[in-house]
Amino acid sequence: MKTINLGMIGSGHVSNRYFEKAAKLEGVRFVATCSKHLENAERKAASYGVPRWYDDYRVMMDEVDLDAVVVTTPHSMHAEPVLAALERGLNVLNEKPMATTFEDCKRMVALAEEKNVIFMSLPFDLQPAFLAASECVNERYLGKITGAEAQLSLPGPWRDNWYYDKSISHGGAVLDCLVYPVSRLVGLLGPAISVMAEVNTLIPNRIVGDGKKVVSDVDDNVTIIVQFAEGQHAVIRSLWGMSFKQNNTIIYGRKGTLALNDSGFPLIVQTLDQIIPDAEQVTWRGMENCYIPHGVISKQKNESVIAHFVHCLRTGEQPVQSGKQQLHVHEIMFGAYQSAESGQRYQLTTTFTPWARLDPQIFDTRSSYI
Repeated sequence: MKTINLGMIGSGHVSNRYFEKAAKLEGVRFVATCSKHLENAERKAASYGVPRWYDDYRVMMDEVDLDAVVVTTPHSMHAEPVLAALERGLNVLNEKPMATTFEDCKRMVALAEEKNVIFMSLPFDLQPAFLAASECVNERYLGKITGAEAQLSLPGPWRDNWYYDKSISHGGAVLDCLVYPVSRLVGLLGPAISVMAEVNTLIPNRIVGDGKKVVSDVDDNVTIIVQFAEGQHAVIRSLWGMSFKQNNTIIYGRKGTLALNDSGFPLIVQTLDQIIPDAEQVTWRGMENCYIPHGVISKQKNESVIAHFVHCLRTGEQPVQSGKQQLHVHEIMFGAYQSAESGQRYQLTTTFTPWARLDPQIFDTRSSYI
């Protein structure tokens, strides 16, 4: 088995998970680190036994024999190293968001296709409960799809290093958090056609971390309405102002409901007239005809982000969540900014082929009585 040589661009705490997960994989190693400050790259290299470190990612890419790079820099610093790697024909695993402008996102996806390389951009949703949910989104359990809602809301990032400074982050809750519920919903339901949004800064004066006071100029309060081709609406929200974290996804149908990570359950299917095999019947939101589909969940592959990326490197397959899918996710986000600024509906221009292959008839609410 050929050893996969990886380079890490970024030395913050986010990079740690990639070093740790890669160490558990056979034939995978990080051979270089890069950070804006050389001492940070050296410190990270020493922590994980990486032999080389740099403060210039271009030099690292040109000097080190790499199969791919992993980019974990702050949001506004994703575009340049990703595009530099793709130009060199290197495969790329990129943290979320893809970039801080839609134009840069489009350039990444187009360049990856032109160079015929693997381009994987987070979020990575393919955990067992999500994969099981994709199998349960069907007309047998839910009936016709009528709507959805999702959110990732929390008190706000506890660190004050750059999250609350728009000149560095180029955005707040939309780029940092909204990307997750948007990714989950389009991953389960497929591409949308338009978005309307309200986005603002609700809490400009914050207390973070160990009590430090900071002045924030980033968006921390966003609500969007995404519309699908047959008229269904999904309400998606991110608020950096709650006393707890809420990170759920709910899909509504005429005969049932599917909920991910809601009320303490990883996956719930509420259905009016079906019994789900290999499932535990539970009470959810006061309803008793609800099931945890353990049988469906247990058969799903539990794969880490880096493991899926390495699989793609070894097989030449593009990630299940394709570049075009993640481009659509990001157009929804940047469309939200435009809609909030203009007060108008933003019409989406991108699309993708859903990997889950939903039966399109599940959205047909108009051709018969339901």
